[in-house]
Amino acid sequence: MKMRTFFPAALIILFSIVFSACVRPASGTAESVPTSNATLPNPVSTQSQLMKEIIAGTQTAVALASNDGTPQATSETAATADTVATTDSTAATNTPAATAAPALPTATAGPPPVVTLNYNSSSCGPGLYLCTVSVIKDQSVTMQATNSWLMKGWNITFTMRPNGADESQGIVVGTAVYDTDGSPGFQVTLTIPDALRGFETIIVRLDSDDCSSYYGTDCWGQEYFYNTSAQ
Repeated sequence: MKMRTFFPAALIILFSIVFSACVRPASGTAESVPTSNATLPNPVSTQSQLMKEIIAGTQTAVALASNDGTPQATSETAATADTVATTDSTAATNTPAATAAPALPTATAGPPPVVTLNYNSSSCGPGLYLCTVSVIKDQSVTMQATNSWLMKGWNITFTMRPNGADESQGIVVGTAVYDTDGSPGFQVTLTIPDALRGFETIIVRLDSDDCSSYYGTDCWGQEYFYNTSAQ
């Protein structure tokens, strides 16, 4: 019985010794741990093709820079600038020039002008002393007068004012001397003053202080006209 028990125990011990000799240790010494400075024995490139193209483009841009660091224009940039300059020049050439509005005559500073009376035998009609012959809008009006009370050598004053304004607001637009015999009528052309341009209806008034002194009462005649060009 004792021999049978000894042999199995001896076999177990023998197998244990054999298997323990074939197993490597799970960890080594401190000298076997690789450090951060370790290098690969055969270095290989880990750079992708896309990164190579980006680097190549950057190197090309640096090569185009001048000595002071200012990038030089490429042929494509220069062509674009020339196109813009040509377009601007063409637009400036094709832009029509603004047409200036014709200048209107302005009143002359100083005393009112002396106007010319063109004597004639025309009349305005029953009960009318003044009537309109023609109008150039905002410029002038030609009036016809039928004389029945003026005498040779009397002074005449012509005024204009907007329709509806009092006669005291009239602007003197001309003076004349009635210098003829026989009491004929006359035509006179008067310039519309700057202040009355744009008014639709304007009143022309004729006065004579010599007549008022002679008769002892006011002597005048007036007529309105539409400030619209008409012949």
